[in-house]
Amino acid sequence: VFAEVGEESDYVRDMHKEIQPYVSTARGLIPKSYFQTFCDKFALGFTTTFYDSLVRLKSISEPGSQQLLLDVYNLKTLFLKLPVLEKSTASAPAARKATMSTIAPAMYTKMVQKQFKKIELLLKMTATPVNLLIDVLKDQWHGGTLNDLQQVMSLKGLQRSQQAKLFEKYGLDPVTARKGAASKVTSGTIVSEKFQAVQDSASRVDMSQMKQRVNDFRNAFR
Repeated sequence: VFAEVGEESDYVRDMHKEIQPYVSTARGLIPKSYFQTFCDKFALGFTTTFYDSLVRLKSISEPGSQQLLLDVYNLKTLFLKLPVLEKSTASAPAARKATMSTIAPAMYTKMVQKQFKKIELLLKMTATPVNLLIDVLKDQWHGGTLNDLQQVMSLKGLQRSQQAKLFEKYGLDPVTARKGAASKVTSGTIVSEKFQAVQDSASRVDMSQMKQRVNDFRNAFR
């Protein structure tokens, strides 16, 4: 539980201590042509696991969200420089240092920023007051889905009645909104499956009603 936001958390410092020497050692052990692929996969795997771990939490307080945002920024800074870490910068020959690139590849930087942006958006939405949540989500989380909204509401610890109201404000009809709120879960995969089932069910109902209206219209002219 966080009462206030301070410096980065201890676990972030521990990650720095583990990740930096690990990546530096890997750079000295594998060919240069493979090192970039190693960085790509390591960064993607880390951010995906971090995001999945967040959405599985029972709830995150507003101060907790703000602290996590600080931690995530610190981790993003670390990951952005992984491709340019040397095995041993202090002992590297001067000639080698002069030819070292200090800027990570553009594609890697873009990927890392995209991955961390999703994490940051999740935390920003979790820290957003309930009455502003839908407006802020639509304004800032471009491409945000019902699944994302469900995850945010679960992390905020909202009751089903509150979730149903927010689903309606998002644009769902009342019946579908109540069904969505009833499928309160935190796993991203389960959320997707639940919502797909709800949406498929709603689509079948709508199609059935449409067919009935068409038949009624035809019968009126017979």
